[in-house]
Amino acid sequence: MEASRAVFARHGYERATIRAIAAEADCDKSSVIQYFGTKKQLFRAAVDWQVNFDALATDDPERQGEQYLRGMLGDFENDPDGPMIALLRSAMTSDDAAQLLREKVTEGSITPLATALHGPDARLRAALVGAVLFGITVQREMLRMPDLAAADLDDLLRLSTPLLQQLLTTPDDTPRPADGR
Repeated sequence: MEASRAVFARHGYERATIRAIAAEADCDKSSVIQYFGTKKQLFRAAVDWQVNFDALATDDPERQGEQYLRGMLGDFENDPDGPMIALLRSAMTSDDAAQLLREKVTEGSITPLATALHGPDARLRAALVGAVLFGITVQREMLRMPDLAAADLDDLLRLSTPLLQQLLTTPDDTPRPADGR
């Protein structure tokens, strides 16, 4: 499984081959097929991940945004060939991987977070939290954008946390126009 994640993370779904995965795992191609079936089945198993919201929970609701960003960055830094990297990279070139990413993020992150949020636009706010977290993490850890890659973690947290916190906090009940905007 580690070999398949590494190959998918480096090459994406389209360019990864069973042969390359078998070579990385130091086994033969038939063994990979015997245990995992098709490349698609292997890919789905390799990129399976769950957001552990319990591990990201904090007793201080004012630090929840910081916890989410710290956890997301930590997952990428601790496992650079992990399932999220493999799925993200593959989603850029494969419609199947992009669909799987949408499902994983929606079912595993957006829906549980939206359920925990209160007030108007909970689902949209949860989606925006996900967009901010993924955006920062992908630009820092995958694309190595110079300003984000070089930034000190404390600076990233100091500047990003207020935005995340605003999205996670129940907005006031300010009347909204009839069209919902």
